[in-house]
Amino acid sequence: MRRFLLLILIGFSTPLLTNAQSVENLRLTRDYRGNLYDILTGISKDLKIRFVYDSTHIGRYKTAFNRYEEKTVGGTLKVMRSAWDMVTLVGKDGYIYIAKDSAHLVHLQQNRHLSTQNVETKHIESRSRMEPVKRNFLLSGEIFDKTNGERIPFASVYIQGTTQGVSTDANGHFALENVPCDTSVIVVSYLGYETREIELVPDKKNNPLTIEIEPQKQEIAEVFIYGRKNDKALQQSTSEHKIKMAPVALKVLPNVGEKDIMRGFQLMPGVSASNEGSSGMYVRGGTPDQNLIVYDGFTVYHVDHLYGFYSAFNSNAIKDVQLYKGGFESKFGGRLSSVTEITGKDGNTKKLSVGAEVSLLSFNGCVEIPIGDKITSLFAYRRSYQGYLYKKISDQNSSTTVSSLPKFGGRTAQANSYFYDINGKVTIKPTDKDIISMSFLNGTDYLDNSPRFGMPKGGFPGGEASGMTIKMDNSDYTEYGNIGGSGRWARKWNEKLTSNLLLGYSNFYSTRDQRRSITFSGENGKGNIKNGILEDNNLIDYSVKSDWKYSFNDQNIVEAGLFGTYYDIAYSYSQNDTTKLLDKSTRSLLAGIYLQDKISFADNKITFTPGFRVNYYSETGKLYMEPRLSASYKISQKISMNLATGYYSQFANRVVREDVMSGNKDFWILSDGKDIPVSSSTHFNLGLNYDLPDYLFSVEAYYKLNHNVTEYTTRFNSRPDSETKVSEQFFTGNGYATGVEFLAQKKAGNFNGWASYTIAEAKNRFLAQSGKYFYANQDVTHEFKAVGIYKIGNFDFSASWIYASGRPYTAPLGAYSMELLDGTTADYFSVSDKNTFRLPAYHRFDISASFRFNMFGGSGQQNSVSFSIFNLYNRNNISSKQFQIVDHTILESGLSYLGITPNLSLTIKF
Repeated sequence: MRRFLLLILIGFSTPLLTNAQSVENLRLTRDYRGNLYDILTGISKDLKIRFVYDSTHIGRYKTAFNRYEEKTVGGTLKVMRSAWDMVTLVGKDGYIYIAKDSAHLVHLQQNRHLSTQNVETKHIESRSRMEPVKRNFLLSGEIFDKTNGERIPFASVYIQGTTQGVSTDANGHFALENVPCDTSVIVVSYLGYETREIELVPDKKNNPLTIEIEPQKQEIAEVFIYGRKNDKALQQSTSEHKIKMAPVALKVLPNVGEKDIMRGFQLMPGVSASNEGSSGMYVRGGTPDQNLIVYDGFTVYHVDHLYGFYSAFNSNAIKDVQLYKGGFESKFGGRLSSVTEITGKDGNTKKLSVGAEVSLLSFNGCVEIPIGDKITSLFAYRRSYQGYLYKKISDQNSSTTVSSLPKFGGRTAQANSYFYDINGKVTIKPTDKDIISMSFLNGTDYLDNSPRFGMPKGGFPGGEASGMTIKMDNSDYTEYGNIGGSGRWARKWNEKLTSNLLLGYSNFYSTRDQRRSITFSGENGKGNIKNGILEDNNLIDYSVKSDWKYSFNDQNIVEAGLFGTYYDIAYSYSQNDTTKLLDKSTRSLLAGIYLQDKISFADNKITFTPGFRVNYYSETGKLYMEPRLSASYKISQKISMNLATGYYSQFANRVVREDVMSGNKDFWILSDGKDIPVSSSTHFNLGLNYDLPDYLFSVEAYYKLNHNVTEYTTRFNSRPDSETKVSEQFFTGNGYATGVEFLAQKKAGNFNGWASYTIAEAKNRFLAQSGKYFYANQDVTHEFKAVGIYKIGNFDFSASWIYASGRPYTAPLGAYSMELLDGTTADYFSVSDKNTFRLPAYHRFDISASFRFNMFGGSGQQNSVSFSIFNLYNRNNISSKQFQIVDHTILESGLSYLGITPNLSLTIKF
């Protein structure tokens, strides 16, 4: 028999209910929660009714029925029909049939008698005779991807029918204390994978367990199954302020040429989506530099590719991503706003795997090579090319980097630009208890927007007659990127104690060379005029960290560690080859310890995680104490609350340089305790969640009080024919960010998605600038996002709409000329109060469609063709304002984001 049928035959002594209406009206006598198989078994026993279904179908689902909501048997059947597209029937024979579709229903009716005689009796008797041998024991194990052997980090492992559970660590290891008995059912779930249940069997080797889980199947035959809870690209935690992402699911979201983890997070509440020109995340009123980004243990300081339209992370090299939006634990530090923790893939442990993606923007290749039984490796390479999409984005931005000059014969700016990134990782497992890994990342952008001028003979109109010769040399080069790597040794000392030792290196570099030279010669001699800017920023950090984790039991888990980072940061900004506006170089050591204890009680309904972090910063010679506390309370099976508070310090800062005439720029610099004090923030977060089997409704409020926010301001005119007057100063002040986030998410089914709304405010106050509060550059008052994903057969369709109110900016109000004592004339301008103007509202609609198919005789559907349209209705969104002074008049222009942009991509794996 291909698949046995399960027939629940309980209460044969009770007369059979033959009236369909009366069966459906039977009221539930209690609440039911867990695997659908167990729920139906319980209902059958309690109400003396009979169900017929296929166990391999029913066993895939986990849910809950409430006697006050679903109320009746009919109510439970309605949930099954609406949530999972099941077909239900109360037959004339008194049996309740639950099927995948109409054909399956007929099959169940025709084969019901087979289960009664040959299958169900033996199945029930064999389970009932399994008496537990062990009780209240420790169960440990590891979770792997069945297809490639990758270890699964941060997966959920719990005991069915209880609230008792844990998460795997970064190496896929878990340890469950006090497992009730060795006939318990262990449930493993992970975003983007099929949930798996393992029935422990007495006298069988259960400890340690090696559990393999499969990526969710998306074939036509499984269309009613794969939508089970974990079939989401993004998942918001109900116990803490965290968002989890499945990189494998990113392909279903609309994109502009590349699957991008940072762009994926921007579709969730609390993360701004209107900063189209930055892959960095603005989380709850914070700035990208206030978001700690950790890739395999080392810090990444800059995440932009191609003017910020793409991030520096290749999704094909990433296994897991988690974003802590605020109130993060004491094991993380050095940033004020949020933490993004990225875990790279180890590589296929079972076979050679090769994949490639080609889009209108770039080529992306990845190879995974197992070496024997103990070594795996992965290498990924991505490079852009000068295609339609790259050129469109480049043209949209390159024109903003060239100063306006009189067009003596016309000019052109032919960009010669590209970006690339390289990922590599080698993982060695010398023993069953040790894992050694080495990870590497390098990403670089090179932008050449040097203008080419066409000069008429003689250099300018009339120049030929005057004998004047003019030569113009212009350069506009930008190069920036990251180089980083880590070496990690993870060890499981025993079932309760694990450790990680990490050595890391990270380097961010950025160079901007925008200069113009005009050389003229004639009968009266020679002359030369030079102007422009030269900007260089170089950040290096060397880090070491030792983390320890000890589980007294599932209700008491202690984590502690030591850390140290040596910084070497230099920044210089020069104008006209001679005027050095800023030249800073700082080296410093940051070191410290942390400790936290996760405590659960009241049957795991209440969880507290107190902790602290102590930092020593050599530049100031001071200690910085950071107490932390987070908690969650499960009020009922569906309603939960969470809160978090903590104190956070930041020592390496990306300081905004306000250049009124051409927009805002920024650079990295270390706090020195004087011009740039150590910044800090206090977080208060509170959340309430209503979590149903297929829906999640959430509201979260936050308040952040920021201290020692620093901005660097330069004031100078931009006319090339007048003397430049410069004033520069660091401004330091305080600020706050507050807001409320609302989320409604459909988690399962062929159609799923979410809608979110955030109302927020972010303000700063600098005493040197009147001491009044002004809106921070990243302030967005209203933001609404809606995402819909629909899957049918081999097709995936998705759409997203984003609306955000305009961001603030500062504008010059007037311009004037003044004759100086030496007879020269200088241009000056007056400026409005800080950020008193606002850009127009931002909104756009994106769509995407993809088709999955099989090649090379492989399993599953790893290959796809995708088509997307960004900004479908071609909204002209303004990214920033620029101003020029012409004849004492200020001319304003708005710089636009991308208009309607289609993209086509092909993914092949074998």
